Amino acid sequence: MTPALRLTCEQHQEIIDLYARYSHAFDEGRADEVAALFTEDGVFAREGAAPVVGRDGLAALVRAAAERAPGMRHVVSGILVEASEEGAVGQAYALALVVGDADLRLATFGRYDDAFVPTPEGWRLRVRRFTPFLPAALANAVLAVNVP
Repeated sequence: MTPALRLTCEQHQEIIDLYARYSHAFDEGRADEVAALFTEDGVFAREGAAPVVGRDGLAALVRAAAERAPGMRHVVSGILVEASEEGAVGQAYALALVVGDADLRLATFGRYDDAFVPTPEGWRLRVRRFTPFLPAALANAVLAVNVP
């Protein structure tokens, strides 16, 4: 963090809350709510995939994930937020599990690298980059099975 750049405690907490709002809205399939957490030209980028740009594209991404993996739950930890020239940057570990009726699967695990900006509506994501840590062979690995 540049010494001259500081976030107030309130600003820091608003950004931490944004991480939680994103996870809950995404997991509950509230696509428009997730998209509204980004700026109009917000970007979600994932290694190996084309970036998704803009709120319409972001909402479509959430809807597709909800169809593909119902029961997905994000667990976000190790959140680090610092001031930047444009607003703030953040990093967090993200674990995505899929809770099914008969099993628990590991969807992915990786890191978010985020850029946040203040707007009249509050802090918003300008860019979220997700870097997966899992090799492709472990994506959707079964972690537990309900055996009657």
